[in-house]
This record gives sequence, structure tokens and C-alpha cells, in this order.
Amino acid sequence: MGKTASIEVRKLAEGDLSWVLPMDEGSFPLAWKKETFLEELSGRLAHYYGLFEGSTPFAYGGFWLVAGEAQIMRLAVDPGRRGEKKGLFLVASLIEKARELGAKEVTLEVREHNLPARKTYEHLGFLSCGKRPHYYADSGEDAVFMRLLLTNM
Repeated sequence: MGKTASIEVRKLAEGDLSWVLPMDEGSFPLAWKKETFLEELSGRLAHYYGLFEGSTPFAYGGFWLVAGEAQIMRLAVDPGRRGEKKGLFLVASLIEKARELGAKEVTLEVREHNLPARKTYEHLGFLSCGKRPHYYADSGEDAVFMRLLLTNM
């Protein structure tokens, strides 16, 4: 899924942190530090990608691939681009990348009250498998654990 229309999916590198860090800060109550992203980008299990229109980045996401399971770790869409279904494209791109790398399933956690995100994941075939009580440190909110089996697709 390299290019579709004018959207390019590209593996992230350290130089991309100049736009990833501000986007992360604008997307999460507990933003990751630069050191965290550097560790993620250099980890052999981690796979992070950015979405670009031309040279303009507008989203990023990544997963860890362990024993056939791609665990989505982080997803963010530029706040000014939300509502354009870019998140749907981002998650679909990550699913495709995970499949290419041999994943048999994709899992993630999502805030229980983040209904737009949950609807996006359900649209892509994810099923709710349970809750992780008090998962989010900033609010104590529960996480919904979701899973997508790739073997049936």
C-alpha cells in the first residue's frame, strides 16, 4: 500500500521527529518524549510509518510485531485533518504493513469513551475482546482491547 491517490505511506526515520513530536503533543494527554520515539524507531520489533500528501505529513502510527501479533502502539492524525477519514486510511495502512511482515492478527487498546476511534476500528473488522480497567494513567479511564484476525481476510 505504498501510494493511493496522492497519499504516500513511508517508514519513519529520526528526521521525521520534527513533525511527529508536535503532532503527538497535540494528540495525547501524555505525549511521548523524543527519547521514547528514538527507542521505538531503533527497536527491531517496532515498525512506524508516516502518511504524506506530497511532502506534507499528516499522520503517523506504528506497531510492534511479536510472534505473529502486530500490537498497535501509537496512532495520530494532525488535529486539523481529523474528520477526513485519514485515521481510517492510517489504520488500514498499518494492517497492510503488518500483513506484509507476516502478522496473523492486529491488536490495540482504545479509550472506552473514544467512540469515533472505536467506530473506525470496528469498520475495519476489529472486535472488542475485553477491557483493561484503569489503563490510562492520565485519567484512569478503561481501555477496550480490540483484535483483528488477518487469517480470514
